Amino acid sequence: MFKAVMLSVASVIAMAGVAYAAQTKVGDVNLKLSGYGTLVGEALDQSNMDGLDSVVGAIDTSLVGAFWIDSDGLEVGGVVALDVDYATNFESSLNDQGSSTILNEAWLYADTPWGRLQVGQQDGVARVMGMRPPSVSGSVRIDNPEVFLLAYPCRMFCDRDNPQWPGSIFSPNGMQLRSDIHSSDVWLKVAYYTPRIRGFQFGVSFTPDGSRDLAPFFGGGDDVRNKQSNVWDFGLNYIGTIGDVDVGASVGYVMGQNELNDSPFIFTDLRDWGAGLTLGYREWTAGVAYRRTNVAGGGPVLHGSFASNVLDGEHTEVWSAGLKYETGPWAFGVDYITETEDLPFTTRQQDGSGLEAAVGYTFNSYLRMTGGYQHFEFSGPRNSCTTDSGGIFFPQCDTQDANVGFIETKFSF
Repeated sequence: MFKAVMLSVASVIAMAGVAYAAQTKVGDVNLKLSGYGTLVGEALDQSNMDGLDSVVGAIDTSLVGAFWIDSDGLEVGGVVALDVDYATNFESSLNDQGSSTILNEAWLYADTPWGRLQVGQQDGVARVMGMRPPSVSGSVRIDNPEVFLLAYPCRMFCDRDNPQWPGSIFSPNGMQLRSDIHSSDVWLKVAYYTPRIRGFQFGVSFTPDGSRDLAPFFGGGDDVRNKQSNVWDFGLNYIGTIGDVDVGASVGYVMGQNELNDSPFIFTDLRDWGAGLTLGYREWTAGVAYRRTNVAGGGPVLHGSFASNVLDGEHTEVWSAGLKYETGPWAFGVDYITETEDLPFTTRQQDGSGLEAAVGYTFNSYLRMTGGYQHFEFSGPRNSCTTDSGGIFFPQCDTQDANVGFIETKFSF
């Protein structure tokens, strides 16, 4: 398993060696290829380590291709982004805390003096325009990590490939620690961003259907039980300077509609909103973010017959904060995130939090190393974490702490 990781790292190093050849022009068409690979090593100590490795490795890779044609006052082009990650303790590829989707984004755009229009598979404007706390770490950051290696303990009934099963990524009652307003997912959508005027920019995106399929995007297909559609994102942010202080502020809101609600007193229409603030002064950067959503646990929106995680009258709240100091090639940072999830049919809640202290060193524009310590605490109604129990609906494993020491090395081109 580690051999597979090391081979992937070798390929990333090889790509970094041809970084200067990653952009070219064919006629009037500009072409650019960029990407990164991050090698992660972690020492894990969970409350229950049954059947789990205490030393694990992972790699987070991204490859982005872009083309564009520019002329007087107009630029048109497109972007395709691929994401492939691998972790030794899950024995499989994993993206965005467990998703197996490799095609991350694919969209066309037109930049004009009147703003920017994008069409295709992409994030909603509420997430794109949101301000989030600074972090020294990258792939393993505690707020919306690309690589999250805590797992459900298992001995006899391990199924590491399927979310919420024993041995898979730890996500009790669907909880994911993330403050970004992402509920419109990377579904097919149309997005518009205004020009930035006096530091302010507004954006709006529309997702006709909660999927990545072309037919429903153009109005085809029947309504699906508990699927969210007609999803609107709204985003507003400000980037500027007040005196000697750099300021970034944002608010975002997402709303959707349950196509065919088969349990109207339990499930409901999507709502997700939040705000963020970042301040920079000389070598210091600080930030805070808040999110409130009716998506249970704050993860991706899910649906099925008599199944949904968009709940009526229940909310998940997230607070995230970070502080970073940079001097020369060095960076030092502390981050904290806390999340509270309302659960149906009970007054009890699922709680989760993460704390990180990290140090990073940038060798050049292609190579960066980061090391640090993380501490996680999760507490749920069961107040236990039994072996061979997954995380589906009031799981027997909803409470545990974890200490993590990590090193990540990022190669970019």
